[in-house]
Amino acid sequence: MARIRTIKPELWSSDKFGECSTSARLMFVASLNFADDNGNLDRSARQLKAQTLPYDEGQDGEALVAELLRAGLFIEYKIADRFYLHIKNFEVHQKIDRPSKSRLPLYDSYARTQPQLIDPSPNPRRALGAVREGKVRDLGKDKSKISIPSESHSGKPEIAQVFEHWKSVWNHPRASLDPKRTAAISRALKGYSVDALCQAISGYRNSPHHTGQNDRNTVFDDIGLFLRDAAHIDAGLRFAEAPPSLSSELTQHNVAVLRNWKPPEDHIDAPDRRAALSIGPR
Repeated sequence: MARIRTIKPELWSSDKFGECSTSARLMFVASLNFADDNGNLDRSARQLKAQTLPYDEGQDGEALVAELLRAGLFIEYKIADRFYLHIKNFEVHQKIDRPSKSRLPLYDSYARTQPQLIDPSPNPRRALGAVREGKVRDLGKDKSKISIPSESHSGKPEIAQVFEHWKSVWNHPRASLDPKRTAAISRALKGYSVDALCQAISGYRNSPHHTGQNDRNTVFDDIGLFLRDAAHIDAGLRFAEAPPSLSSELTQHNVAVLRNWKPPEDHIDAPDRRAALSIGPR
């Protein structure tokens, strides 16, 4: 159910807001109406696009959501194997006197379950080193309550997040996260953020070649291909930021080739085709 919300004047001059495209900005403002009273939404780009931009048929909802995630206006979180979106600082800007009960889990529930680093440094290894070297201040008397993330498991949530994004964008609901895919995502995360990988995966939707417009009429959509190396990831990011023009000479040439392509046997005259088909091992 849509709700009446407040928009503060400072939003329009916000740096993060200004970094987004016009369509992404419109989606963000409209999402305020469709978020629950805690500022949460289902992580369904299709649903959000239908709610916020019902008349913009040419817009890619997933690309707009990814844009808002990169800008930090949306926060993606996961509860019980399902993903949701939280509007950052929603509770600061929206005053809800009597919040309605929501079917969506609280973002705060997710935040409370995440391991907290003692050192505010963005480098987890540096934070772990500070704990091990006794350089952490204000630990209190009971050091057993310090939460230190396990290095061997620290990447699993990020891996699952990237994989679930690929499943959703490329419509593979039954795909499994096998060791090969896990290794590919893990390697990619060493050089790129979760948001960047999700953007690259979405970007390949703009590639005619990967979506089936090639001489084999085959869709190339394996996550291992998209994240094979830095060159493939960078290509996906370029596709996301600047989709190839369908009016370019090269694209028009490829489309013409596909339209005029015929199986090799169709180039043989009818009598010769019958003779060719009759030839075989005796």
